[in-house]
Amino acid sequence: MPAFQDVINNVESNDGVFGHDKENEDSYSVRKHIAKMKEECKKVHPNLVILKDKMKRTANERIQFLQSHSTRESLLEFPALHQISIIFSEIEEKYNIDLDKKLLQGLGRAADKILEQVTKKKLGTDILSQYEMALGESCEDTHKALILPHLFNESPDKLYVINKVHRAPTPLLVVDGNPFGDCIITLRMDGANPDDISMGIAALLGTYFVFGVKYAKSVKKTLAFIQVVSGIQSEEKINSTVLRMANAFL
Repeated sequence: MPAFQDVINNVESNDGVFGHDKENEDSYSVRKHIAKMKEECKKVHPNLVILKDKMKRTANERIQFLQSHSTRESLLEFPALHQISIIFSEIEEKYNIDLDKKLLQGLGRAADKILEQVTKKKLGTDILSQYEMALGESCEDTHKALILPHLFNESPDKLYVINKVHRAPTPLLVVDGNPFGDCIITLRMDGANPDDISMGIAALLGTYFVFGVKYAKSVKKTLAFIQVVSGIQSEEKINSTVLRMANAFL
C-alpha cells in the first residue's frame, strides 16, 4: 500500500489540488496552482478546500503581488479573495484568530454600552431611529455596531452606506434594506455577500488587513475599536481614547 504522502502527490499530478508545501513551490507550480484557483472560482459553488489549499501554496508570491498591484489586479490574479471564508481563513492563518466568531462575541458584549453612550450624547439620530423602528423585529445585538462611528464623532459613510449609491475608494459595506431587519449586504471591494451585519463587519476588517489598505481617516477610530475587539495586533499605534473605550465596554 502506498504511503499517504505518495497518494497526495499522485492527486497533485492528476488534478492539481495538492502538492508540495508553500516553501518548496517553484514558479511553474505556483502558476499551476493559480490556474487551478481561477478554474475553480468560475464554478457557482467552488470547492473551498481546493481554494484554501491554493491560497496556502501561493502565499509567498501572493503577498508580494498584493504589495505591488492594485486591488482590482489582485482580485483578478487571486479570485479566491472574493470569498469571505477565504478572507477569514487568511486572517486565521496569519493571526491565529477566528475573526467572525471573535467579533460576534466582542461586539455583542459591547453593543448595549455603545447604544447607551450614543443615545445619551444624542448622536446618530438617523441610524438610531432605524434601530428603534426595528425593535419589534429579530435584531442581533451585534447590529448595534452600526452605531459605533457616532461614538467617536466619525461619519459612517466610509464604513457603510444604507440604500445609497457608494463611491468610497476603501472597503465598504453596502446595505440594501433595513440594516436591523431584512437586508442584502455587499462588501464593496471584493463583491462578497456576508450573511449578516456582524459577518459583514468582520469581513470588512479582514479585507483591510488582507489587502494591506490603510484605515480611512474618517472612520479610523471606529475601525481601530473593531480591531481591538478582534484581537488583531498590528504595528499601527491604537489611539488612547479607543483603548479606553474598548477596556470600558469589554
